Amino acid sequence: MLGIVSFANASNLANPASALPAANILLGASYHLGGYSLTNMEVPSMFNRFHGRIDYAPLDFVSFGVDLGSIQIDVDQYTAGADTVSLFHGNYGFSGGAHLKLSSPFFLNKMLSVFLITQGTMFSSENSNKVSYGGYDGCGVVGLQIRIPKFGFVSIGPMAYVIEGEAKGIDNAKEFYSNVNNLRGWIAIDYHLKSTELTKGSAYISLEFSASPAANTSSRIPVQDFSFSISIGFISGKMYGDDKQPR
Repeated sequence: MLGIVSFANASNLANPASALPAANILLGASYHLGGYSLTNMEVPSMFNRFHGRIDYAPLDFVSFGVDLGSIQIDVDQYTAGADTVSLFHGNYGFSGGAHLKLSSPFFLNKMLSVFLITQGTMFSSENSNKVSYGGYDGCGVVGLQIRIPKFGFVSIGPMAYVIEGEAKGIDNAKEFYSNVNNLRGWIAIDYHLKSTELTKGSAYISLEFSASPAANTSSRIPVQDFSFSISIGFISGKMYGDDKQPR
């Protein structure tokens, strides 16, 4: 039987949230655990996602890149009319897309900045019965970033996301779906390790949390309308230009 579900990949925006300096390349990896409400019935769902990221900054305060990885999805059972749709447990499938990060110069004694991060992702998942779910999502956050000397950055703001896709049932019938509860509060913490003499680069660790006013739990889907992400990576140091970092 066909179940109408959606899978939001509104996650891992902070990898890291802080701006990438011009002529730098970033390599990162992330894990995301997220819960989302699906369709107008607000069916609980949860997914695990692993992504790798490459990011490039042609200018100060502007960077963009790609994200590639895999996603695994669980969806709680629900009742539609006289039918009960059983719990869905999907296998790992494709997840990938692109992102853009913009930020202002720091002001107020170089302690505050305004930033915007947006991301678009395609995804797919299939269970052992060949029921499959695919689609795309877009998400973004705009807010304030606070510099913490000798540590890193804290970023806060509202996050919005939209999801559209197609679900294919065991009988190959297809139905369109989209998401609900589109707005969340969002916070990220970036910790930057000191650069080393060997590379003149910088390693980082980022933690990210988002929650909707409708955040909840259930016995089968413990994470609903909130999410957690952890990311690690390495920033190259300036690759070219007059003040190129020595390698």
